[in-house]
Amino acid sequence: MSDKKLLLHICCAPCATGVIQKLKNDGGFLITGYYYNPNIHPTEENNARRNSVKALAEDENIHVIYSDLVMVNYWKENLEGKKERRCNFCYSIRINQAAKTAAENGFEAFSTSLLISPWQDHEKVRRIAETACKKYGIEFVYQDFRPFYRQGKNEAYRRGYYLQKYCGCIFSYNESDHKKKPIYTHWD
Repeated sequence: MSDKKLLLHICCAPCATGVIQKLKNDGGFLITGYYYNPNIHPTEENNARRNSVKALAEDENIHVIYSDLVMVNYWKENLEGKKERRCNFCYSIRINQAAKTAAENGFEAFSTSLLISPWQDHEKVRRIAETACKKYGIEFVYQDFRPFYRQGKNEAYRRGYYLQKYCGCIFSYNESDHKKKPIYTHWD
């Protein structure tokens, strides 16, 4: 029996570290990463996260497909206000694009590293992914990766990956009270 070709949406290296380790330990998957995160602003932050995903890909010997789409203007013009609304949009756009990309490129299944974070709305992510799998005719591999969050984050820290201090968008940056949050003055 051959391994199932899986496209793994990667939100960031720290989250993906634990997910990839778990999937590799379980076996049965040929993993390709997909870095599609138009929610990460500004470009400087997006580049830091992307560079860590590149390091992760090299460390884990996996191929990663990268998207350069950044939608800061869309966020600023359309998503100010209720956090739930912008988070729903953010989950939906990334998960649907991952499912679509997987289906269009001959993958047998897809999943997302969002399922490891205790800070994300796990059930909402799962529901959106299950709807996307039906829409694009591809299997969604669901696992509750949250028990591997701390282990993956510690490994990411050990490897020297960039550990972000806010979720990703301009609004989450403004809401974050992390004492080591980078100072950004230009939102491109």
